[in-house]
Amino acid sequence: MEVLRVSGVPGVAEVGVLRFRGDDRYCVETVDGLAPPLGRREKWIVNVSTQFGCPVGCPFCDAALAYHGEPTADELLAQVRWVLERHPGEAERCAKLKVHFARMGEPALNDAVLEALERLPGVAVSPGLWACVATTAPRGCEAWFEALREVKDRLYRGRFQLQFSVQSTAERDRARLTPMPHWSLEGLAEYGARFWRPGDRKVVLNFALARGVAFDAGVLAATFDPARFAVKITPVNPTARGAESGLATVLRSERSAAIERALAALRARGFDVILSVGEGEEDRIGSNCGQAVRVARPTGAEA
Repeated sequence: MEVLRVSGVPGVAEVGVLRFRGDDRYCVETVDGLAPPLGRREKWIVNVSTQFGCPVGCPFCDAALAYHGEPTADELLAQVRWVLERHPGEAERCAKLKVHFARMGEPALNDAVLEALERLPGVAVSPGLWACVATTAPRGCEAWFEALREVKDRLYRGRFQLQFSVQSTAERDRARLTPMPHWSLEGLAEYGARFWRPGDRKVVLNFALARGVAFDAGVLAATFDPARFAVKITPVNPTARGAESGLATVLRSERSAAIERALAALRARGFDVILSVGEGEEDRIGSNCGQAVRVARPTGAEA
């Protein structure tokens, strides 16, 4: 493994572009992040890329510019080790060390993610270790998700976060924003209800809300159980792909008041609602998914 580039702001997020196999096609982004104003010993976030690029092709994500296959479990865990070795001894003192399999790539398309989750407690030795997976829930990966549920129950009870990237309550918009066959809202609800057990963190339904995209609190309330699911709203981050696709965030638009009313309606129906805008510094330094590799990797490697 080689470190091609590290960018960002210490105390917010630093993104490493790591190259594997001595080949520019096999580059990943790995994030060493914090949650200001909390310090590293209170909450430390490691974001791991699960694929070399991404085959899903979301129109707002720069990771979709190239796809060259899957890292092995050793390569996934090498990303974790790289972050931990930047701060020797801190993992053992960290109250909440969250390892997210959620950067470049779709985790459910890489079986090595399951092996990495099995081995992670031996690599990230911390009393506060959490594992997190963010997924678009591709169709055809049902066996992977059943295996994920088993690993969670055996190794991470009460310390696991599952997040579905939903993006809209209308299937037509979901098909455009996640252009790979994926589970319906009803499919997400059925699996999430089985995945969650008492004592677990609620399954998160994430919406990176873009202008012109449907978001209906009534559809969510009719489909999902607020005892098992939470709703998270994030902006559409500024990326090259997003600009090319004409996508802009709804959070700073004329629809923001309507979104606030929808969120209030969800809260009234018992849902936990998270508004996660993030640090503006992350946009300024270009630390959103796919941006660092796009800068560091030669253009020819994107083919």
